Parts: sequence; C-alpha cells; structure tokens
Amino acid sequence: MGVLIKYLLYVCFAYVYIRLLIPYSGFFARFMFNERVGWDKYIEKPRLVFYGTGLILMHTSYFGVFEFLHRPTSFYFIANCFIFFGGIVMSQLTWSKKFKRVFIPKIKERLKNQKNFNVSATESQLKKLYHGLVRYDMIITERTEMDDFIKVFKEDWNIHESKIYFKLDSPSCREFYELFKVHFPINSLTLINFFKRSDTIRREDGNRYTYNTVKDAKSRTPISKRSDDLKDIFSGL
Repeated sequence: MGVLIKYLLYVCFAYVYIRLLIPYSGFFARFMFNERVGWDKYIEKPRLVFYGTGLILMHTSYFGVFEFLHRPTSFYFIANCFIFFGGIVMSQLTWSKKFKRVFIPKIKERLKNQKNFNVSATESQLKKLYHGLVRYDMIITERTEMDDFIKVFKEDWNIHESKIYFKLDSPSCREFYELFKVHFPINSLTLINFFKRSDTIRREDGNRYTYNTVKDAKSRTPISKRSDDLKDIFSGL
C-alpha cells in the first residue's frame, strides 16, 4: 500500500513539473535563438506565483502523508492528502481560461491602489452632464458645484474634498453609474470604488450610499424611478 501511494505521488509530481516545463522550455528556446519569446508577463507572473505555491503545498504535505501512512483514517493523514491534492489543483488551475479571464483581473483589482476614476470624459462633457443633472433636479447644487463634480471624476480622490450629493435613491444612482460607465467606456470605474472607497458619492442626507444595497439594487429594481430621465440626460451628451 505504501509503495503504491509513493509511486502515485511521484506521478503527480512528474505531471505537475512536466506540465510547467513544456511551455517554459519553448520560451527559453525562443529566447536563446533570438526569436519572439511570446512571454506575457501579466499572465505568466501570476501563473508562476500560483504554481510555486501549489508546489510548496505538495512538497510540504508529501512527508506528512508518509509520516501518518500507518494511520490512514487519522486527521493528519487525510489533511495532508487534501493539502497535497489542493496544491495540484492550485497549480493546474493556472492553465485554464478562467484563470486568465476571471482570476487575474480580480487579483489585479484587489492589489491595485487606485486613487482616480481615470475617466476619459472631457471637462465640457462633464459640464454638460452636470447641467443635465441640475435640470432634472438630481443633484444638490448648494453642496455640489460644477468644479466639485469635475474634480470627483478627473482628479485623485486624496487631493480634494469635493463630493457629489445626489438626489437619487440607490437603484437610480446605480443606473447613473452604469450609464456613465457605458457612455465613457475608458475608465477605471468599479462599483465598490465609486460608492465606497472613493468617499466622493453621497446621498441627499449627506451619508454614503450603502454599498450592499447599491450592489443588489439592479436585481431588486431592474428599472429605477428616474430611469427615463437618466437616459434622456446621457442621450443628450
């Protein structure tokens, strides 16, 4: 039994290492012969981090498996087996399309120390948007002047104290956010940054919007109270 498990683990190690060596041997060969390497650092660096972590888990749990092999029903044996195969899963996950399309963008978003919405809108476009919001009485002009409105979208959050005070409920403000993001597609806007982390968006009473309420607003209220007015404002930009 012990010999069988030993060879099974060896096969697992061989598969994981060979799976990594095949593409990276190609990178190395192309580099040595002055060919285009095809290395995408935005994918390969995170892949190596995940792969390395997976291999560390495999190597550290390998000895634990054999240490408690004589007690296969014990917690420590089962735990080490889970850790070992968890390391395999973690390393092999990096070859999936989901790793590129979902995991990497999410990791980048969490690590990014963002301080600006990086909106591509011009000042004249933002002025026009501001006037549209004023016309439909969606903003408190006494507390949000035009300069404040522009600063929120164009400048780093930590260099000004400007805030936008909306006269909108959560579903309507969520729709404003979505229409804004669609109309100005070049941006770094995320829902959590807009309503929570930036601390620049406020309700009529001066308090922040509750992030979880805004996040779930679309599913609870697919069409907001001010939907037609908001669409009219953005269609005129």
